[in-house]
Amino acid sequence: MGQIVACQRKAGWRAGAIGKDVTSVPGLPPHRDATVSSVPGRRELLLLTVYAGVLVWLAGLRPLWLDEVLQLVASTQPDLRNVIRWVTYNLGGAPLGFLAQREFVLALGLTPWAARAAPAIFGLLSAMTLVGFARDLKCGPTTVALAAFLVTPLQLRYAVEGRPYSQALFFALAALWCLWRLAQAPSWRIAAAYAALVTAGLYTQPLTVAVQLGALAAVATAGRRRTVLLGGVALAIACLFFVPWYFYVRSAWHFGIAASQFSFSMAPRVLRMLVREISGGGYVASLSLIGAAAFGWCRADSLVRRFLLGSVISGIVCAIAADAVSGYFFAVRQVLFVLPALVLLATAGLPSPRRKFWQPALLALFLVASLVKDVRYFRSPGEDWPGAARALLAATSHGACVIVPSPEPKEMYQLFEPALSGRFCNPRDATGPVVIAQSRYTLASSLEEATRALVAQGFHAATETSASGVRLLVFLRGDKGL
Repeated sequence: MGQIVACQRKAGWRAGAIGKDVTSVPGLPPHRDATVSSVPGRRELLLLTVYAGVLVWLAGLRPLWLDEVLQLVASTQPDLRNVIRWVTYNLGGAPLGFLAQREFVLALGLTPWAARAAPAIFGLLSAMTLVGFARDLKCGPTTVALAAFLVTPLQLRYAVEGRPYSQALFFALAALWCLWRLAQAPSWRIAAAYAALVTAGLYTQPLTVAVQLGALAAVATAGRRRTVLLGGVALAIACLFFVPWYFYVRSAWHFGIAASQFSFSMAPRVLRMLVREISGGGYVASLSLIGAAAFGWCRADSLVRRFLLGSVISGIVCAIAADAVSGYFFAVRQVLFVLPALVLLATAGLPSPRRKFWQPALLALFLVASLVKDVRYFRSPGEDWPGAARALLAATSHGACVIVPSPEPKEMYQLFEPALSGRFCNPRDATGPVVIAQSRYTLASSLEEATRALVAQGFHAATETSASGVRLLVFLRGDKGL
């Protein structure tokens, strides 16, 4: 938060700070008030308070799902060296999100709330940052923008999911705000804060840098040469700081993509997915948000709309380009960082005159559709990995060993039942009964390979049961008639 405070203090909006009256600079929004406060008002404070309570409640509501369990496996390693080693297995990942989660789990124990505490805190910080950013932009009602942001399904989901995306969203949004401040009052101090925020974002989730590129390009179109120079240098320094991590993990990323049999395809379904899920709420929520943003773009000030739209476009294009280059599949979480700009565009220019009712109508539809999606998501049944681990422990209590087909790590079960640590085996070393753990994520080719290896060793399929969403396939050595 210190970097944000530095941005606020340095961007004083005095004419002497940049050598001329900011209201007379071409491309800048007119009538900027030097006394505008970024502190939330009463209505914003009420929304933030309610949101904080909702996050506390939702963080413990759903059981952990696979990706959260995999991150916990990395975060709970016995030392930092092993944590970093496990982070390299997370394709496209970086260590800061894992390290933040580790502190809470070590302090509070292995519970869903502890695993999600850091994302919830950063979710609240993102909401607070949006308030300050919206007030600085002065392009629409802050309360409406905040309300829309809080109920956006994709944002709310990751604010209570034990993964690094909420933390990354905060750094991406804070960096955008800092860049906006830099455009108003260029200084090396703000540029240094901007570089620090971008670096933190890169080391949380590398795609956070994508939204910065379009925003900086928008500033360049306004002829703000000093801002472009300072912002460009700051971005370059941040990227240079990230280079060592990239070279450290790139071979592991390439191997992981190949082992998981992922592939990229720029098929029409990618565009359909983007349109449907950019808000996380389906076609109704996403299309109404995009429609409201289009109306807001028409009514926003020139630099504001270029700044926000530039970040949205670059965030989407860079994410797809990164997938195409690496051969990874496209997932909507990769464009999570465009949401703040999209929401701010959707509320730009409000309140509208009566004859221009389409924007508020679309925004109201978005709010309703988002709330419906939020309720459905958090009421849906989750996965039960602790239950699956208990079932495996019971199935191996009489001498059987467990095979977990690759690329799923056996540690995802061992995390909840440490007693399983000595009960894993591979098909070539098995001597007694064998249990194959097949989840919904198990690759068919890996399961077939394990089964074929067991049959080659003289095993045959005996029984099959299901427990907590995992199929337990029991194989015995010897003839089927015995």
